[in-house]
Amino acid sequence: MKQISRYAYANTRIRAMVSKLLDEEFFIRAETLNLQSFIELLEKTYYGDIIKKFDRQLKIEDFEIMCINKDRQLLKKIFNILWSKNEKHLIFLLDEKYRIEQLKFVLRLWKKNQGTDIPEMTGEFSMLLKAKSIDDIIDLIDDKEYKEAIKNSKDAFLSSNCLYPVEVSIDRKYFEKLLKAIERLSSADRVIARRIIGAQIDRENLMWLGRIKLYYEGKIPEEFSGFIPGGTLSEKHLKMLLSQSFSEQYTGIPRQYVDIVAGLPEKLSEIDSVLEGIIMHEVKKAFVEGLFTIGVPVGYIFLKLRETKKVISFLAKKYYATFVYQ
Repeated sequence: MKQISRYAYANTRIRAMVSKLLDEEFFIRAETLNLQSFIELLEKTYYGDIIKKFDRQLKIEDFEIMCINKDRQLLKKIFNILWSKNEKHLIFLLDEKYRIEQLKFVLRLWKKNQGTDIPEMTGEFSMLLKAKSIDDIIDLIDDKEYKEAIKNSKDAFLSSNCLYPVEVSIDRKYFEKLLKAIERLSSADRVIARRIIGAQIDRENLMWLGRIKLYYEGKIPEEFSGFIPGGTLSEKHLKMLLSQSFSEQYTGIPRQYVDIVAGLPEKLSEIDSVLEGIIMHEVKKAFVEGLFTIGVPVGYIFLKLRETKKVISFLAKKYYATFVYQ
């Protein structure tokens, strides 16, 4: 009864938020629209106040940051709805995922534009674009834990001249914190959270695996070929996959990932969609089986993140097709 009473009010509020998410029909319709028509469609949605500011001068990067910041306001609402400090802490860390994605995005821009014109950009980590070196990045970043993660990967970055070791180090630090937070939840909440977050960790690991094979094989020191612990795929599985050709047969790999592994690395983008589908399957199960658990707020956050990424992707493709590639 305590578990039910804890979530009854919160879940009613959050399910109302779920009902406002864009459905698949919206995106099917959006596929057929040009940029201007898509903008007009978005003006009638949750993204309306942002898209009304959009014109040829507003960069896609700024639109993305505005969307993320708006989503983070929703997470604050969920944080305030929940009453247990352990549940609140988990939501706080899910919000932090937005932060580290922004951090990695800025680091990629910095790497791309290093030594050239500094792009104008707003956001928490935009000051990193002014850095002249990885040492400057370490000095400029305020967050102690991620500062340490970047510092630990500095030598691997310098030797490989790619951001893979830095991004992996940041991800491992983040998921380490998230998994510790899950262990503080009630037993029912832990089961649901582990399933959803575990599927997300599998996605992260398999996408890193594919990227290593495509772009970084032979460039990365062995200690930075590690993966994030906590998913269905063990580190032993992942290291075995890393050391073998993807054409080989594997034993011990969870059944739902056998076909996915066989398609890496050539079908990376399609496989990412399949992995996202596995996460969404766990989210939908949580909405049915975990009615009075942390699964509803966590599931909503994953659904909202997915929607926002799709909107940004659609807008970017239509924008570049209109103004860049013509």
